Amino acid sequence: MKQNPTASNPVAAWRRWLMLLPLLAAAGFASAADESGVGMLPAADLRADARIARDRGLVLMLEFSSADCRYCRRLEALFLLPMQRNPGYDDKVLIRSVSLDDHETLVDFEGRSIGTREFAARYGVSLTPTLVFLGADGSERSEKLVGIWSEDFFGGFIDNRIEAALAAD
Repeated sequence: MKQNPTASNPVAAWRRWLMLLPLLAAAGFASAADESGVGMLPAADLRADARIARDRGLVLMLEFSSADCRYCRRLEALFLLPMQRNPGYDDKVLIRSVSLDDHETLVDFEGRSIGTREFAARYGVSLTPTLVFLGADGSERSEKLVGIWSEDFFGGFIDNRIEAALAAD
């Protein structure tokens, strides 16, 4: 009968646990950051956001998400939150999140209060996560990104859409 080598060797068992500590710490740090209120900036008043985008020559990138979408959290953690904090994007893009959860509303580009699901339908958004790249007038300026795939290259896909949207002005 083969024995588990760590069962009789407490030092080996502790070493295995110590090897897991960085992973556990990273997981705890990520959830601590979420609990601290550091997160995506919600789209509340798109008319006001459009004024900022127009004045500064920015693309308005909207992330359509929902609370129960694990892929949305992944997109945010890997790409959107770092972009939101990176000063290199300050002169390119204004990032906002549109929640498609029940009973959510926002102010649209015309200054009217609208349900977020109805607003999403205007842009043909039915799946989360979806990124839409808009001009200050609310028109789409480059192809939307639906879902998250190929994490190695996805940041480049986002950057290419932002550049295309900037060039479309």
